[in-house]
Amino acid sequence: MAEVNDVLIWSGSEWLSLEGPQGQAGQSATVDVGTTTTGAAGSDAEVVNVGSTAEAIFNFTIPTGAKGPDGEAGTQQVGTVTTNQLAPGSDATVVINNGGDATAAVWNYTFGLAAGAKGEDGEDGKDGTGVNILGEKDEEADLPDSGNPGDAWLINGDLWVWDAENSQWIDVGSIQGPPGEDGEDGQPGNAATVSATASANQVECDQSAAVVVTNNGDANAAQFAFAFDLPQGCDGAKGEDGTPGENAEVYVQSGTPTARAPGALWLVTSSPAS
Repeated sequence: MAEVNDVLIWSGSEWLSLEGPQGQAGQSATVDVGTTTTGAAGSDAEVVNVGSTAEAIFNFTIPTGAKGPDGEAGTQQVGTVTTNQLAPGSDATVVINNGGDATAAVWNYTFGLAAGAKGEDGEDGKDGTGVNILGEKDEEADLPDSGNPGDAWLINGDLWVWDAENSQWIDVGSIQGPPGEDGEDGQPGNAATVSATASANQVECDQSAAVVVTNNGDANAAQFAFAFDLPQGCDGAKGEDGTPGENAEVYVQSGTPTARAPGALWLVTSSPAS
């Protein structure tokens, strides 16, 4: 019996369906990528199946893209180079970093270097020869014909030293460096104040006079204390003996004595009568 959507053909005696019986299940197709090739710039992209319909293998040809615009020229320079000492026997290291950017690179290098093993002590060196400046000369022609090791003369500020090995005088240059630059002016100082006190101490006559000055303040407010040691006068020489005097007359009375020899004394015992 015919079904909906069937297509039938009349055989002359009956209608026959054109739909045949269902065939066997087919195998699944496979797809693989074969090669990928870069083609010339401006050519067409191409895909070619070098396999079969059931086992496809596609080879791709992709053209080169057009050249882009030129980028900005980059710069590179070395920044800092630093070394760090590592323990003896350590492996050397290096650390590199870009202190700039992609277009202006500044490469900083830090090296780690192992310290070498301590060497043996060397032999003591010979004692050096000291320099003995003998004086000054006006010019080279005034120098003596020979000298001793360490001998030296000054000529216009330059030091000429005797070279015993080559038997000649050598100018080793000025022994005084050039003057330095002037320093900046200092800040104005505060006005200083000064006060003083004095004291005196008498010492024996055979000692010398002396003074001790002590600042009991500071540089800006001085308080000077003067302490003087002053010798007293020594005893003078003894004078000569005087002429012996005559016996003096002494009167002890109230009335006026009648005799008054030169040198007489009167001790009044009461008011004399008028």
